[in-house]
Amino acid sequence: MGSENRRALSKAKELINLGIMLIMFTGYALTFMVPRFYGATDRYVGVFVFLCLCALMLNNADIVSLLKQKDKELIMLIALLALTFINLLIVNSGLGAFFVAADFMLIFFISGRIVFPERSIAVMASCYAALLLVWFFIVYPRLFADYAFYGYNTNTAATFTIYSLLCALMLTVILKEREDRRFGREHFLSGPSGRLSGLLMTLFLVKGFQLALWHRARGAFIMLVVFMILWFAVPKKWWEIKGFYYTVWVLATFGSLAFVALYVIVGATGVNFKLPFFYKEIFSGRDKIWYEFFTLFVQKPLTGIGTNVTIESFFEFNVHNAMYNFLVIDGILVFAGIMWLIFRFAGRAFISVRKKESALPLCALTVLLAVFFESFFDVDLIWADYSLNLLFLTGIVGAAGR
Repeated sequence: MGSENRRALSKAKELINLGIMLIMFTGYALTFMVPRFYGATDRYVGVFVFLCLCALMLNNADIVSLLKQKDKELIMLIALLALTFINLLIVNSGLGAFFVAADFMLIFFISGRIVFPERSIAVMASCYAALLLVWFFIVYPRLFADYAFYGYNTNTAATFTIYSLLCALMLTVILKEREDRRFGREHFLSGPSGRLSGLLMTLFLVKGFQLALWHRARGAFIMLVVFMILWFAVPKKWWEIKGFYYTVWVLATFGSLAFVALYVIVGATGVNFKLPFFYKEIFSGRDKIWYEFFTLFVQKPLTGIGTNVTIESFFEFNVHNAMYNFLVIDGILVFAGIMWLIFRFAGRAFISVRKKESALPLCALTVLLAVFFESFFDVDLIWADYSLNLLFLTGIVGAAGR
């Protein structure tokens, strides 16, 4: 009787999780498919995501029991949320910054507890695939019919496409593994699921490359290339080697800060050149932005500078680097706590990869790492409009780890 109750409870949690994520997906689709929706709701997205994540947290984690057990991750989460809020008050920051950090922390906390089996993953991945097909062949041609006047800027359109594409690739992995279970690996592509998997992967990757190059979007192009290297070129056995695995994670996180420092130092020499296929020069202003943020940060390293600051090097307040964003805006202590949460997740992900029960967690992990590396140049990893994607990928990895 007890096992039946547990199964029923798990099923109920799964349905609630899927329902919340589908609500978030609806908002995600409308944001990029309907420019007016984006304009009307953009300032509220962080709060909307926060409320959805709180609902997911309550559905998947017994908060009272975890507190009684003195769960380290929950205690760290609460402490970080409180410290982030206090720091932002001290520096008189806009409180929108709180939701950026809070949403990111909640996603990594939830990833270790969410009930997210393959059938739910398949539903979400199918939604991404359907969204892409509508985007490629119906919405995109209308929004970008005239290159001189388009619905979104080049980086946004391309990044949305590639990020959604990489999430949709989870469906191709699921289809392939179902075909393997049915016919055996040596007969891959012999059945309808296998042929559909191959067709979708080919279509998505070709269209993704074409669109990223058409828009000359460096960040989106880097995201796609890094994923293809990590997923197709890196031997799968390497991910089971701790040294290699954690080196990649260190490069994806702390390496982001090292990149900022090196970029600023080299940019100060005056050297510059253009990349082929892209309209911008290598040093097109981020070196000045990052240096100005550094000069502000060193004055308030513990609390961070918040967002109620006007910078001279750019027309808007945008740090253009996800890890640097946490350090500069929220301070050293919050940044250190966020790194702890990330590497706590990385430890769970390592267990998922070594289980080798499915290729799905590794595929999701390589996509996630590709977004980390892309966010050397931007804040797509922590942008509220992409929170669902981050939740989807971390949920796949975290659920498999249990």
